Amino acid sequence: MSTLAQLRSGALAGSQRLSLSDGLQTFPPEIFALADTLEILDLSGNALSALPDDLPRLRKLRIIFCSDNQFTTLPEVLGQCPPLQMVGFRANRIHTVSARSARCPPTWAAALICKS
Repeated sequence: MSTLAQLRSGALAGSQRLSLSDGLQTFPPEIFALADTLEILDLSGNALSALPDDLPRLRKLRIIFCSDNQFTTLPEVLGQCPPLQMVGFRANRIHTVSARSARCPPTWAAALICKS
């Protein structure tokens, strides 16, 4: 598990995998410094309720986990991230999945367990 302080200091430069569980309420913009390398992002166990509109800047992102957060809708921006192969939003309060966020490959189906 990495820390926000490590991310901000640049100690995680070039990382392909990042796991942050720091009570985050907002998506740390410092994550975009890993845009050219990041493939797996785990933001589970925080207090997030949204992802940034510019998430597709993480052009190599294949897997994102946002379980145990405060999402009530599946973020539409996920539908704009073609490389994504797996998402996980377990233990959130998701009650809405829009057509935009539902543009997902079949492999997402196993990971989209959205029960509280």
